[in-house]
Amino acid sequence: MFSRPARLLGVLLALLFALAGLFGLGLQAAGAEIVPLEQNWSYRWGDSPFGPNETPLWTQTTEDDAWIAIDFPSNPPGRGGRENIWYRVTLPPLDWRDPALFIFSVDTIVEVYLDGQPLYRFGTFSAEGKGEFAGWPWHMIPLPQDAGGKLLYFRVFSDYIDIGLWGELLLGERIALLQRVLTQSVERLITSSFSLLIAILALIFAPLERDRRGFGAIALFAFASGGMLLSGAQAALLIFNHPLLWEFIGAGGYYLIPVAIALLLEQWLRPDRSWLLVVIRRLHLAYLFGALALAGLGWVSVANTYPVFDALFAITLPIMMLPALPLVRAGTLEQKLILAAVALLGLLLMLDMAVAHNLLPWTQVPLAWGVLSFSLAIVVISVRHFASTQRELAVLNTSLETQVATRTAELERLVEREAARVCLLEMENRKGAQLEVLIARLQNCERLCATEQVLNDSLPGLCEPLPGAFYRVGAAGEGRAPRVTWGDPPPTLDESLAAPVPRSGSGEETDRSTDTTASSRIWPFRLHYEHPQFGRTDFGLLLLRAPAGEASDQTSSKAGGELPEETLLWWRFLERAVEKINLSLSLLALQDELRVLSYEDGLTGLKNRRFLDEILSREIAVAERQRTPLSLVICDVDHFKRFNDSHGHAAGDAALKQVAGQLRRVFRETDLVCRYGGEEFVALMPAAGIDSARERSEALRSLVAAEPIQVEGLMLGPVTLSAGIASYPEPVADPNTLMMRADEALYRAKQAGRDQVELAV
Repeated sequence: MFSRPARLLGVLLALLFALAGLFGLGLQAAGAEIVPLEQNWSYRWGDSPFGPNETPLWTQTTEDDAWIAIDFPSNPPGRGGRENIWYRVTLPPLDWRDPALFIFSVDTIVEVYLDGQPLYRFGTFSAEGKGEFAGWPWHMIPLPQDAGGKLLYFRVFSDYIDIGLWGELLLGERIALLQRVLTQSVERLITSSFSLLIAILALIFAPLERDRRGFGAIALFAFASGGMLLSGAQAALLIFNHPLLWEFIGAGGYYLIPVAIALLLEQWLRPDRSWLLVVIRRLHLAYLFGALALAGLGWVSVANTYPVFDALFAITLPIMMLPALPLVRAGTLEQKLILAAVALLGLLLMLDMAVAHNLLPWTQVPLAWGVLSFSLAIVVISVRHFASTQRELAVLNTSLETQVATRTAELERLVEREAARVCLLEMENRKGAQLEVLIARLQNCERLCATEQVLNDSLPGLCEPLPGAFYRVGAAGEGRAPRVTWGDPPPTLDESLAAPVPRSGSGEETDRSTDTTASSRIWPFRLHYEHPQFGRTDFGLLLLRAPAGEASDQTSSKAGGELPEETLLWWRFLERAVEKINLSLSLLALQDELRVLSYEDGLTGLKNRRFLDEILSREIAVAERQRTPLSLVICDVDHFKRFNDSHGHAAGDAALKQVAGQLRRVFRETDLVCRYGGEEFVALMPAAGIDSARERSEALRSLVAAEPIQVEGLMLGPVTLSAGIASYPEPVADPNTLMMRADEALYRAKQAGRDQVELAV
């Protein structure tokens, strides 16, 4: 069934497995201590009523009799068709700098509360406490450091056969949990990538081969298993955060597997035995398109299509495998290997199905082993054909005599090569130690921008004696400015234009082989990182001049000339180094983005109270040191609760957004405007006295009262605003009391009838 193109597949996959091993080892990182959260759980059927401040009343009461203890927060007894449940747990002491709770999955949507306040939400709850399926992703819930000993509440809705939390519940440092996610995803990512590569190559070779149906079946099986495995990798959400789309991909791959198995077996069985496989294949195809179409139209949840398929698959899989049992004894080696791989994956899928339906205790079934076994079967078959061809060539060349002088010369060259190899290994060990130091320095950086100086300092020593240059991508993302050069002469951008393909250091496939690219005289490596919002973002370009006197032009490489071992060793080391650097840059980019999000109010886009608390002490210190004025204005929307109750939360949100926009228009660009909480806003005005603060506050009050609130085309009329002002050094002598004095002034404005501006006295 396999011919010459398939042999090339085997050789290529063998090389990819070797590189994948290096990549996997590079991701193993020792994290901080991670502990399971397995004790002190209890549950309560139903949904909590909510107070006037949208606070769940069940989180405010100590009625322990209503809560029932449970070993694990999933599928308590006595469900009886109910779809709402609450769980709670007492958190242990949190001895981490940035604690977080990791949840493997939730059936199906959840809200998390601490101290009566919402802490995390996945999915959307309606007013009746219901919601739609949004996927089965993992969850990372940040926890305050003082949350130890407190009760953490989980509000859950599920119309699925399971209800509650699922899998692992782990407490630990957030970065350690993220490292664990990446580490546990390596096996699935690499195996699914190999499987998808096999599928692509099988589709490419299928038109060239007589056995097109066999290649098509292999491609379909590889696509199905690879897609299913990739969607289940936890790191997939870091690549593309759309859980429901990944669920559709996983369901499509899962539902395609029996179709691919039937196609594989059909071509090996006699027509009188294969008719049943045709019926099963068509049945599963109909279910695949029907289930995904109904889920896509929103008529059913994709989650609820799994139980029916599981039952169907559990019946049809043994039926398909039984007619193929004679192949175990009478089949060819290729048939036996593929049949064994299919059987192994089928067995693992049955085990995973049993875990999913609570027939077995929860564990992560290694589905990647089944997919890997199929990939290895293809590799073994391809390599076997390749070896057979090599043996035939060896028989044809037995008539050629090897001259004694040639053998002697080869032996001498071998001795010289081994001596050179020892030197190269010593160099590789030395450079490897330098690389580890560089990665450690990058990981110690607090922000992404701090890594540039580390690279400027470390890249010359890492790459010497190869001449090189590091070009940093500009802030606008266009053009490259040189930052550091070394060696004589260093390569230039003009020289790099002749290089075959600029490398990214991420293991991307190109249309040229590694040897061909390494044979260029200039080696370009792209440094980049994965931005959480914008995806892959260029950071810089590393140009290196190939080892002097060793590089050959591309034509000689294409003609079959082998590159020297030193050149290949340098090339592979640098590729591995750039991969590690890019991974470190990506982690720092993620930390930067998380830091930005923690300082911004999600509704108004203004800075939040946390940011104000951090910046206020700094501005007070500047004002005292430079003896410059500092004013603080507290504004509060009058009768906001009445407005919210009369017109609805959507109108209230619109009013807050409009007031936020008016604050931006009135106050200076140098002023800090933030939402302090609820309908309360704070403006911090460096180098502004009380007269300037009063003038802008009056302008803001007038502007708010003059502009009506507009919601969905309806004019609801304006709101009014009261403000309190405190200024240092007059009349407030102690700048540390600005907030308190401004709040007192705001209180007087409220007492005096609202829609006023009052000054601290």
